[in-house]
Amino acid sequence: MKGRLALLLIGTCLASPVSGAILKRVSIEGTRRIENATVMNYLHLEPGEDVTPTDLDAATKTLFATGLFSDVSIDMKNGVAYIQVEENPIVHTVYFEGNKALDDDILKTEVLLKSRMVYTQKKLQDDASRLIEIYKRNGRFGATVTPKIIQKDQNRVDIVFEIDEGEKTLVKKINITGNKAFSGDTLRDKMMTKEKAWYRFLSSTDTYDPDRLNYDQELLRRFYMQQGYVDFKVTSATAELTPDRSGFIISIDVDEGSRYKFGQPNISISLPEYHGTDKLNDLIEFKAGDYFDITRIEKTVDAITGEIENEGYAFVEVTPDFQKNDEAKTVSVTFKVSEGSKVFIDKIKITGNSRTLDKVIRREFRIKEGDAFNAARLRRSKQRVEDLDYFSRVDLQTQPTDDPSKADVLLDVAEKSTGAFSIGFGWSSYDGLMFETGIQERNVLGTGNVIGINAMISQKETQYAIGLTDPYFMDKNLLAGVDIFHTTRDNEDSSSYSYTTTGGTVRFGWDYTDRFRQSVRYTLRQDDVNDIDEDASIYIKEQRGKNLVSLIGQEVVYDKRDSRINPTTGYYASLGTDIAGLGGDSKFFRINVTGIQYFPVAEDVVLSIRGDAGRIWGLGGENVRINDRYFLGDVSLRGFEYGGVGARDRATDDALGGAWYATATAELVFPLGLPKELGIKGKLFTDAGWIGKPDNYDRQTMIYSGKTRMAIGTGILWQSPMGMINLDFSYPIMKAKEDKTRVFRLNFGKGF
Repeated sequence: MKGRLALLLIGTCLASPVSGAILKRVSIEGTRRIENATVMNYLHLEPGEDVTPTDLDAATKTLFATGLFSDVSIDMKNGVAYIQVEENPIVHTVYFEGNKALDDDILKTEVLLKSRMVYTQKKLQDDASRLIEIYKRNGRFGATVTPKIIQKDQNRVDIVFEIDEGEKTLVKKINITGNKAFSGDTLRDKMMTKEKAWYRFLSSTDTYDPDRLNYDQELLRRFYMQQGYVDFKVTSATAELTPDRSGFIISIDVDEGSRYKFGQPNISISLPEYHGTDKLNDLIEFKAGDYFDITRIEKTVDAITGEIENEGYAFVEVTPDFQKNDEAKTVSVTFKVSEGSKVFIDKIKITGNSRTLDKVIRREFRIKEGDAFNAARLRRSKQRVEDLDYFSRVDLQTQPTDDPSKADVLLDVAEKSTGAFSIGFGWSSYDGLMFETGIQERNVLGTGNVIGINAMISQKETQYAIGLTDPYFMDKNLLAGVDIFHTTRDNEDSSSYSYTTTGGTVRFGWDYTDRFRQSVRYTLRQDDVNDIDEDASIYIKEQRGKNLVSLIGQEVVYDKRDSRINPTTGYYASLGTDIAGLGGDSKFFRINVTGIQYFPVAEDVVLSIRGDAGRIWGLGGENVRINDRYFLGDVSLRGFEYGGVGARDRATDDALGGAWYATATAELVFPLGLPKELGIKGKLFTDAGWIGKPDNYDRQTMIYSGKTRMAIGTGILWQSPMGMINLDFSYPIMKAKEDKTRVFRLNFGKGF
């Protein structure tokens, strides 16, 4: 950029080098897009005023500072200020060339120069530097960006950023020193940054990111604090490029300190008119002698805060006070409960969500702008955002403001894939070869809406389904959804008939509390029992023809799991009811219950206990039709075919279903000693099941055993780059001779 200042003061007014002259008028030349009045507003010079060289110098600097002009000169002759300007061009279009790893849409959000903005050389260089920094954050430290300008008519320019992305600069090695209690492999497993490996070709965790390395230090600190090492600290963490610039060597030095146990916990309450101390003591998550674990303290703080808030104390503050005994290696914790300072949330700032809309994240917050500050609710908000499963990283922090009574909440996220293209294969002695495919997007256009299309084809069954769900219909606490389905099933091997079901469901749901929710639904479907064999059971032949089902249902759920995605502790319970008969042909009432409890056995080892039960009654003296009865097996009872357990026709061996059922499952999921990021886990399970007789049970013509069925099995869960792969081997250890069994099932899907 060039500039010049020519000052010529003529006349008797020039008594000294700093004397002024009376300004008679201003003459402006060179403007094309910018109005002269705009220039005058920046000058602050008015005719009739005494103007000095200092004033003119200041006017020149002011015009340059606007960024509107590439050149400015001011001459003054005989009281007239002659201003000559050269306007900066306007940006017409911004182009990116050579970029493959990062799309144009991503790069456009990072540059400041946009179409119709004023171009300056400084902005151009700043944008080039910004793009290089973005590539560094994506592990490409050899990337270069060369900006070029293409002149166009009407003082416009096109900007072209020529990009050489270079190769990814991966993390070759992570060296950890100072660790004694835990191996380097264990600590590296806790970090988000990973070493280069062939199986990480679809991951970015092996690229160097300084922000990620900072986060890794916090992950290591938290891991040690969960194991009792209260004095742990990272003394240094550095990343250096190898001499050939082909990769990074990360070096982390730690000081573990000593391991501590909990001393005797205490609660100190300084709240007016509160007398529930004994109740609060029951909420403490640990006892004296347990190894120190920071997560137990956090859970205790959350539990005490919630309990006291329920008593009407809005500004309660629960602060854990630590008394460390270095000789006994214990930490005694006193939970001090008091009226907190009246700090309110000023702003909730969300960053990193390049795709997901702000409102989709904000509606998961249990605290709003203007609410009283509450650490427990903030932690719950973070958990709810993580449970959306839209983000690979969720980082929440608070920041003080200039006003001591206010604080900002900063939430930074990293987007991940929310779409899935699933492909499933399986085989059984009953269904034969099965193929399933579907597409699901859980965050349509960043709105949080869910759409799914699914098709399943096997030798025995064909299913087509499409569903759409809006979890916050009309921006209210109201889930709304619709499903359309069509199913044909060949049951000739098990029950000597086929059926077709076509219909749709409309669903609504809402939350009463953060844990307690309810949903209602209406289903209208037409069932058609057809292709009945000539030698089929008389009980099957009675079902021949079409039947319209008009069904109203509801479900209440209480969910106290620590995570909906990967639960390790807590429980889930649901109660569902359906009534058919308000229109249609079928008339029945049905009730189903489910309960699941999760137990953390050891690190990454989780035991789950599950129970399911259901009962259906025909109304108006009608028997329940075969399509609405319970059939036990397959998913509901591993080791057995679908419908492989229950009443059968003595003459034809056709499965007839039952009026009630119950199942119980115990499953242990555990790591296999492989790198954690591979996502491969093993499982051991045992399933038990019982099924009742159909309403029209006849001992003379039907065979039925009420004995317990049980199977044991093992399997593999793999969260692979292609999606979740589920492999089960089951072996029945308790069965009836008429039961149909299944040993093996494989299912997998692919994410996109």
